[in-house]
Amino acid sequence: MKRCRHNARSAAWILAAFVIAMQGAHAAEEAAELEERVPGMEVQRMEEPVFKGSVVVYEAGRGNSRGILLVHGIGSEGARDFREQIDWLQKSYHVVAVDLPGFGQSDKANVLYSPGNYALVLKHIAGRFFDRPFALVGHSMGAVVSLCYAAAYPEDVERLVVVDAPGVLHRHAFTSQYLAHLGLEFVPSVIDPVGGLAKLARRLLAPLERLNVDPELVLSTAKLRERMLGADPAKIAGLAAVSEDLSPVLPKVAAETLVVWGAQDTIAPLRTGRVLVLKLPRASLAVIERVGHEPMLEAPLRFRAAIEPFLERGLGPAPAAAEAPLEQHGDASCLGKRDALFEGEYGKLTIEKCQEVHIRNAHVRELRVVDSDVTIDDSRIGGGRIGINARNATIMMTGGRIDGDTAISALSSRLDLAAVEVEGREAAVESQKRSYVVFSLSRVKSPHIEGDVHGFFAVTEKNPL
Repeated sequence: MKRCRHNARSAAWILAAFVIAMQGAHAAEEAAELEERVPGMEVQRMEEPVFKGSVVVYEAGRGNSRGILLVHGIGSEGARDFREQIDWLQKSYHVVAVDLPGFGQSDKANVLYSPGNYALVLKHIAGRFFDRPFALVGHSMGAVVSLCYAAAYPEDVERLVVVDAPGVLHRHAFTSQYLAHLGLEFVPSVIDPVGGLAKLARRLLAPLERLNVDPELVLSTAKLRERMLGADPAKIAGLAAVSEDLSPVLPKVAAETLVVWGAQDTIAPLRTGRVLVLKLPRASLAVIERVGHEPMLEAPLRFRAAIEPFLERGLGPAPAAAEAPLEQHGDASCLGKRDALFEGEYGKLTIEKCQEVHIRNAHVRELRVVDSDVTIDDSRIGGGRIGINARNATIMMTGGRIDGDTAISALSSRLDLAAVEVEGREAAVESQKRSYVVFSLSRVKSPHIEGDVHGFFAVTEKNPL
């Protein structure tokens, strides 16, 4: 009997040893397979406490005193998106990259992959690998996650690099194309974000108030994520990133920030990068020409040239502001033209039946826009009774200020204002016939509304702003 028990015990040990050996062999095979995904980096799988799953983390340059954490965007490649940068980074930095939950080789589930939840995952990973402040580099959705992380844990982040971040602007902004890129139907696909703004605005804005699908509601329950998004981590994470209101986040980012953008990015247009620089406390914009949404893959050498000096030395002292006097033009007008450009100082500027007009670095005391579409950048409009008088007009403005007794008087018009200050002593926006206004990270002050505004509004005679 003892002999039988001894043999059984021996067989059990042999079986256990075989199982352990097989598990070890499987783990070794998995590690080798994972390591090939990001060449030059060691790999490990670890548990994370947020989604209660496992996450794959890559590491190189262990022993270097400076740390850098790389956060990828949406896509099956995950951390492999940074493969072109590992060779030079690991010579100076302790490099850590992660396949975020839902992507790459990390676990996937029907859960809320929001920027805030991802920031919690990164906090757990950073606590395991870094014991001092580190540089944080985020691309696309990972850039939104990185902004949330830097705001929530400012003591962790020494320097921040934000690359082609989607969202940021309100999801109903004229140039918001990220959801369409992911195959979602909350916003229709757009080919040209600037040309034909009137047609674009009618497509985007007129139906909005009738939409009965609230993205936040869709994200909130597993059943709706399954029904509306197919439980697809990419669509969940993309919708969550675009729905994130960064108004309270950006002022809390204490780290010096380099905003890097591909000049030909049609997924997250360059306008978004300009808005980030305007709203972040300490930031500078680096534009990489002839590049789209993935500059680190499309132009790795130029991407390195853009970020390496910043990682080494930061932004440096801000240049002394020396504003050149604006050229004086008096009153001016545009009638039935296309591609007109206005710069300098104007009294009354009238634009009627003109397409793709651009106002840039200007001060216009009164702007009148009729049956036209106009793009305004870094300008001040107003100073009198009415700042902008819009009639069947489409206006997209980035940066600058609008003011007056009534800042904007509209009729059947569409306005997209990003990082704009709007102040109306009687009203910020009034409209005799329904008009639509989208505010992105703007500040509005009037007897009807005051504070940071990030939202979409239908303005009528009875409902001014």
